[in-house]
Amino acid sequence: MRSPTNSLHRSTLFRVRTARLRGLLLGASILGAGLTLAGNTSCNSVLLGGNNDCVEGTDCSKDPNNKSKDPKEMTSQVGGMGGTPFNPAGDDSTGVKLDPNGNVILDPNGPAGQSQSVIWVANSVEGTVSKIDTRTMKQLARYTTYPGSLGDPSRTTVSLGGDVVVANRAWQSGAVGSSASAVKIAGEKSACFDRNKNGKIDTFEGEGPVPAQFVWAAGMKESPDECVLWLTYLNTDAAGNAVAQSLPRAAGYDGEILDGVLSLYAYIGLYNNREVVRLDSRTGAIVKRFNVSPSAPYGLTLDKGGNVWILGAESGGPSLTRIDVRGGDKVTTYNGPKAPPCGYGITADARGLVYTAGGACVARFNPMTESWEQLNNPSGSSHRGLAIDMKNQLWVADTSIGMHHIDASAAPPAAGGASTMVYRRTINSAGSNVGAAIDFDNRPWVISQTSVATKIDPMTYGMTTVSTGNGPYTYSDMTGYQLRNASRAGIFRHTFAGCSQATTTWTTLSFTVDTPMGSKVAIRYRGAPTVAELSSAPWQVVTEKSPVKINLPPTPPANVLQVEVSMTSIDTRITPVLSSLSAAYTCKLVIG
Repeated sequence: MRSPTNSLHRSTLFRVRTARLRGLLLGASILGAGLTLAGNTSCNSVLLGGNNDCVEGTDCSKDPNNKSKDPKEMTSQVGGMGGTPFNPAGDDSTGVKLDPNGNVILDPNGPAGQSQSVIWVANSVEGTVSKIDTRTMKQLARYTTYPGSLGDPSRTTVSLGGDVVVANRAWQSGAVGSSASAVKIAGEKSACFDRNKNGKIDTFEGEGPVPAQFVWAAGMKESPDECVLWLTYLNTDAAGNAVAQSLPRAAGYDGEILDGVLSLYAYIGLYNNREVVRLDSRTGAIVKRFNVSPSAPYGLTLDKGGNVWILGAESGGPSLTRIDVRGGDKVTTYNGPKAPPCGYGITADARGLVYTAGGACVARFNPMTESWEQLNNPSGSSHRGLAIDMKNQLWVADTSIGMHHIDASAAPPAAGGASTMVYRRTINSAGSNVGAAIDFDNRPWVISQTSVATKIDPMTYGMTTVSTGNGPYTYSDMTGYQLRNASRAGIFRHTFAGCSQATTTWTTLSFTVDTPMGSKVAIRYRGAPTVAELSSAPWQVVTEKSPVKINLPPTPPANVLQVEVSMTSIDTRITPVLSSLSAAYTCKLVIG
């Protein structure tokens, strides 16, 4: 696959206009965050910003020609000379920090800092996926993943932007093979689609089962929940012939960004087909199919270089296969003498090392030396999913035990040397444990088929539980943490305040950003009447160099503007640099 080109020019420079309110109109005075008017006026509206003429009035004596005059623009700026300092921890920013000059750069230490943290748990038995807040331990929403609730959902993978793709296995719980599919669900309301054109997003938000009006009934082409965006059937082979059971058993998003799309592709592994399919995350269309035989994909992860790694659990396996995405999609399989010592779960860390687990074994693969090391867990029994945090602490789910803590922070040994991984602790939790994940507070999670998800404090090993739907069987990167950690992606957001009690018209967005070779940046913005309403506002993508005209829907009025700058890099030594960001606007106060 050819790496997408960055639509924003390198070292895009702009000239920032100084924001000043040069005068007050008709006795108006700005006091703190509010605005008061003194004196009488016959104008229907006034414009703040130095224009001392009435506008839009039918009885305006000060303007005999009754011609409207453009108001003076004001500019709000962060970063750069004269701007307010950047805040890398505000407005849901994550994975970024400031360099010594106060510019925004990627944080090489990882993705912590995201204020909204969500885990997506696929409830295989009831055919749904639960969206759970990892901090409040409350369900935010639940969705049916296939018509008739017969998708048998299992793997969930979260994009850089927070959307989820769920792989429907179509194997158990009443599902049939022809239901094999992948479904995408929006991470926030702004990405949902008003299909019935009733002026609002119809979606279930809250705790408990999916209400009847949002259940995706058998025979319905589209979900009644407007946050379910697309469904792609995966029930054929590469030649287009129907197969009885392709069995989607692996899933992962990539870290590619292009024109505001955060994670351009999703990958689904088809166990019985010995295939991996690349899906366009915007439409669900199959872009490419990869023959990864002899590997039968059971798990999938992406590394820091964008390579796709597949754990094969075929008879006679396990095996490990790599798709070199930036190297012409070359497929390489490690089996025989180079096969994984154990294979069930799979993950990758920010160093590019790949981990597998199974039985009482944990293994680590070094792609540079193409060699394995193996740790035999003294407390292990039946290892399942595994996840690694930004400090390279590994957390391994165990079917009948709970979760094991393995310290994987030491560098791998020389080829053939003893493992440098160290067993630390076993945490007992509810039985029938399957998947593992890390949330954005760096806390490990283990998912149990007893309809419970358990969060673990990595310092005290204390546990907190939350109920899921019926019969969860969830693997893959169910929080999006692994993708951010491995790819070192970061997001900076800043919310500009407009005109307080006056109506704001946002006019121009300007930015200074540098993207060294091997890094990318995507910029988008959205506006809303209040900060609380931003999450439901649609994003507008920036595809031109600075400065750009701001185009927001005319209603409702956008008195706040949020700008998002997404950053990625193929190397932790390389980072984009955001030096300044500004938004120009005008204010109009209607008083009669």
